[in-house]
Amino acid sequence: MVSFIGQYWLKVITVLISIALFWAGDHHGAMQANNAWRIKWAQRDRDDANALAQRQAQERAEEHRRQRAADAERKQADEERASAQADADAAKRAGDKLHKSVAELRNSLARSETGKLSALAAERAAREKAGILLADLLRESDAAAGEYAKEADRAYTAGRSCERTYDAVTGVKTVKK
Repeated sequence: MVSFIGQYWLKVITVLISIALFWAGDHHGAMQANNAWRIKWAQRDRDDANALAQRQAQERAEEHRRQRAADAERKQADEERASAQADADAAKRAGDKLHKSVAELRNSLARSETGKLSALAAERAAREKAGILLADLLRESDAAAGEYAKEADRAYTAGRSCERTYDAVTGVKTVKK
């Protein structure tokens, strides 16, 4: 009976050792698999972090390029505005000179008394008044035309600046008609 009980415990111990060895081997294999996955995930995380850093650097570079393009366009627009303002100032000086000449002519016509004695004096006075009226009309229309031209230049410069900024920032050339 002792040998039967001894053999029984020997078999139980053998089975328990086998189970323990099997569990240890399985646990060791699972740990190796987990470590392999941890290494793969760590590599994936490093690759993702590197890709993110590279993408952010590219986006920063693109933003800097766009800002430089916008700054260059702003500088060009300022130069165009200054040129348009200089042209407007020159036109205003020429208009002022014309207005002065018209005013002198009008005053000269108004002071003219050489024809008051004749029958043609009434006709001449009517012509003088018509000349004065036309001179005033010319002065007013010239002033209005100057204002319209100044506003048109400003709008044109702003529109072209906007268009060039868009082209520079997006890299797309707008179609000109």
